[in-house]
Order: sequence, then structure tokens, then C-alpha cells
Amino acid sequence: MGTEIKTWQIIGGRLQLINTDLKEGGRTEPYDLEPWIASNPEIIGDDVVIIGRQIETDSGRIDLLGMDQLGNLVIVELKRDKLQREALAQAIDYASNVAEWTRDKLGKICNEHTGKSLQELFEERFSDIEFGNISVNSRQRIVLAGFSLESALERMIEWLTDKYNVNINAVVLKYVKTASGDELLAKTSIISEESEQ
Repeated sequence: MGTEIKTWQIIGGRLQLINTDLKEGGRTEPYDLEPWIASNPEIIGDDVVIIGRQIETDSGRIDLLGMDQLGNLVIVELKRDKLQREALAQAIDYASNVAEWTRDKLGKICNEHTGKSLQELFEERFSDIEFGNISVNSRQRIVLAGFSLESALERMIEWLTDKYNVNINAVVLKYVKTASGDELLAKTSIISEESEQ
């Protein structure tokens, strides 16, 4: 069951289907989508702060690296089109690579990409949580974000989550450019945020 999001604009009392994508809107993944999500990571999860973009690992570059309020690393893999099952293997590879990263290494990454210390950024985002009391990088979360979803990937995510308690989710985005030129980004998640937490 692949997920699809359709959007209609009400123009003159009638519904008009809006069928745009990033390319038609003159937008790209690395120069637009990635900075949009980095500037407001709530679109991928209510409890995420982004600590870096295009982070080098032994396995390649992580699009966005975040941290949640429990100190878990959040690996965000973005795709400008359909999320396919290969994206899951790529993200698992990244997660296994960063699993050993220390608080110091993450602090350096955070400082290089945000100009702030890891503690400063964390406490700005989660002001009610004492940074010294969290266990940094004891677990990893994976978020795959794209514009449609291969049904096999959805099945794999649900199986890994239900049977093996792997913290993984897929976010399906919809880019909309209205007749008046307004740009919107909508989302749906495979696993609800309440269930994920």
C-alpha cells in the first residue's frame, strides 16, 4: 500500500488539483529541501534538533544528522522522489557506522555545522532537559523522507519496528506550489509520532 498525498486548491469556489513537484517548482533536494528540513525539523519529528548536514561517514554522507530529546542520534535520509527499499539499507549502514561515535565527536560535528556546542544546541531546543543527564548516542533512529513510498519499503519498516523494535520511520512529503505562487510542504508518516515515541 504505497502512500500518496493529493492536494486541491479552492479557486472561485471550486477544487483544482495541484500536481507539482520540486523540479517543476524550480527546487532541488540539496539546495532547498535539505535546508528547509534543517531549519524546522519538526516535519520529521517533534523531538529532533539537527546537529549537522552532509556528514561524512565511512559509508558515505548522511543528509541530516539530528538528536532527539533522549540523546539518540537521528539519521535522516532524503530522497527527491520515491523512497525505495535501497534507502533503508543505506540508512542502516549509516546508523551502524555512527553507533560508535562519542559525545566529543558529535560535539565537534555540531560546532562545525551550527556554530554552537552540542550542549548549547540541545538545551536551546529542549530547555526542560538537563544535557548532562542524557545518554548520548546510546540508540539510533532512522527517518527516511521522500515524495512517495515503495510498498515493499513500508512493509519492511513495519516489520522491523514491530518485530525487532528498530526505531525507523518514513515520512512522505508533498511539495505544493499554488496558483498564487505560495509554496507548501505537507507530510504523512508511516508510523504515527505517538506510536514512534
